[in-house]
Amino acid sequence: MGRSCNLLFALVVFILLHTSLSTLPNIITDEASLLAFKSHISSSDPNNILATNWSSSTPVCSWIGITCTSRHHRVAALDISSMQLHGTIPPHLGNLSFLVSLNISNNRFHGNLPQELAHLQRLKLIDVTSNNFTGAIPSFLSLLVDLHILRLSSNQFSGNIPSSLSNLTKLEVLKIQGNLLKGEIPRELGDLHYMTVLNLDSNHLTGSIPPSIYNITTMRIIGLTNNNLTGELPTTICDHLPNLEGLYLSRNYLDGVIPPTLEKCRKLQILSLSINEFSGTVPRELANLTSLTGLYLGGQHLGGEIPEELGNLKNLQVLSLYHSEFTGSVPASIFNMSALQNLALEANSLSGTLPSELGRGMPNIEKFNCADNYMSGFIPASISNFTRLNGLDLGINSFTGPVPESLGNLEYLELLDLAANYFSSDSTLSFLVSLTNCRKLRVIRFGWNPLDGVFPASVGNFSDSLQIFDGSNCKMKGTIPEEIGNLTMVAIMNLVNNEFTGHIPNTIQGLPNLQELNLGGNKLVGTIPDAICNLKNLGLVDLSQNQFSGSIPPCLGNVTSLRYLYLANNRLNWTLPSSLGSLRDLIEFNVSSNLLSGKVPIEIGNLKVATLVDLSKNEFNGKIPSTLGGLDRMLSLSLAHNKLYGPIPDSFGKMLALEFLDLSNNNLTGEIPKSLEALVYLKYLNFSFNELSGEIPTGGPFANATGQSFLSNYALCGDSKFHVSP
Repeated sequence: MGRSCNLLFALVVFILLHTSLSTLPNIITDEASLLAFKSHISSSDPNNILATNWSSSTPVCSWIGITCTSRHHRVAALDISSMQLHGTIPPHLGNLSFLVSLNISNNRFHGNLPQELAHLQRLKLIDVTSNNFTGAIPSFLSLLVDLHILRLSSNQFSGNIPSSLSNLTKLEVLKIQGNLLKGEIPRELGDLHYMTVLNLDSNHLTGSIPPSIYNITTMRIIGLTNNNLTGELPTTICDHLPNLEGLYLSRNYLDGVIPPTLEKCRKLQILSLSINEFSGTVPRELANLTSLTGLYLGGQHLGGEIPEELGNLKNLQVLSLYHSEFTGSVPASIFNMSALQNLALEANSLSGTLPSELGRGMPNIEKFNCADNYMSGFIPASISNFTRLNGLDLGINSFTGPVPESLGNLEYLELLDLAANYFSSDSTLSFLVSLTNCRKLRVIRFGWNPLDGVFPASVGNFSDSLQIFDGSNCKMKGTIPEEIGNLTMVAIMNLVNNEFTGHIPNTIQGLPNLQELNLGGNKLVGTIPDAICNLKNLGLVDLSQNQFSGSIPPCLGNVTSLRYLYLANNRLNWTLPSSLGSLRDLIEFNVSSNLLSGKVPIEIGNLKVATLVDLSKNEFNGKIPSTLGGLDRMLSLSLAHNKLYGPIPDSFGKMLALEFLDLSNNNLTGEIPKSLEALVYLKYLNFSFNELSGEIPTGGPFANATGQSFLSNYALCGDSKFHVSP
């Protein structure tokens, strides 16, 4: 009897277990969940990876992006990062009950994270970085109490940071940068005692930084850059941060002084406080942060002298003190920081000279910028020892002497800016010749220096990488060499206000990438070459203040990329080509002070985005086209000093943005249109020296006008303040 009972009991247990196990989730459940996920990926994946690999004919544990547990053969990790996938996350993922790691970063998933993810109690990692998820940060995340890493960066999450995240007591990494979050940083985050990385960069967070954040002793990285945070840094900031390696607080509204007690964060490698509202001086105690590799303090109200002690930071690679109020000379110790790669001192009030041994103390320097200061003296020839230098900016200072030819030895040089100094050169501009050896050079600016030399033909030998060439205001002489057509990658050519003579060479058409051609203020002669019309990327042409003659090439109307066209103060004659009306994106057009004649083409009315049109001081005749009144973005219109006749078009009253209108010194007749009273932004108007008649309007801009605007129009009448007949 006992044996029968035992057999019966065993049978019941077997049946119950079998029934129970058949209802538990298993690998079949995981497969179904993943196939449901696959079905929510729009139009499958662009590389067809999941389409061909995630199939019920293949074991789930061999699918791409899937890792299974060795014991239960259940899905433990899902990693489909960087596959360019589009779609949404279905609730079915909440059935992957053994999931420990979920990584779908660097795709294009959108929508919300489903509530069902709260079922995944084994999760230690969630990474949805760089997608398009929206809505609030889900509150259910605080239920995943085993979570160690949470990355929600670079999405469109909005609202506040949930204080309930403090329930994730095992959390080590919290990265939510690059979203649309607002409100204050929850002080409860300070309860996450195992946190090593907190990154909330690039949101819209406000208020002060909770002091509790500075009490997480395990913290290595604090990233709060590019928010709207306010307040001061406490003097106790480093009392409980013995492991801090990076403090990123740039681009906020933090104020007060920089605490000298930052020196207590002895493991600090990056200190980034730039673009805030800190004032006072740089604490000398920062020199005790011997592990520091990056010190970013620029863009605020810091002043005084740069502490000489900073030169003791032997591991420092970046020293950024730009756009501040530093004075005095640069300490010699700074120029002996052997690990330094980037020195940014621009836009201060620094003085003094560069040391003669400049190039020997910083063998690793790559970027050196002390532009916009009051520095003087010569550039030492030893600068050629900066063998890794790729950027040198000495512009807007008071440097003198010759530009050393040794700059040509800097084989990695990409940017050279010497503009707005007092540099000189020999008559052959030999420093330019030497720079043709810098085969990586992309940008060269040497304008606003009294070089007083002949522009060498060898400029055609510059690097194939050259994109910007600025030699404006240098008193350079000679002709523009044909070899300039070899600079095929140049986008900006600026040679304004020199003493060039001769013609524009036809080889200019060999610059297919040219976007700006600035040759104004020279002594160039001849006709404007049709070759310019082949430059289909031109956005700006300035040929003003030269001695060009002949007609304006009608083919300029084919350069539809033009935004700015300046041809003023030349000897151009004939008529204004109607084809210029095809320049639908032209913003400013100035052909004043030439010898142009004929009628003003009605096609000028097609320049719908134009804000400035100046046709003054020519010999145009005929009536003013009414089509000009359709230029509703116009700010400045001058037709003065021509031979125009007939009435002022009533349509001018539609140019509601107009601020400047000069129609003086013509032969205009009829009344001043009352419609012009609508031009409420008009600050300057001049109708003098015409043959206008009738009563001067009194509304709008005429209320503040004076008699100077109506001189020598003997048939005008109106208010006595206009000095005309009543």
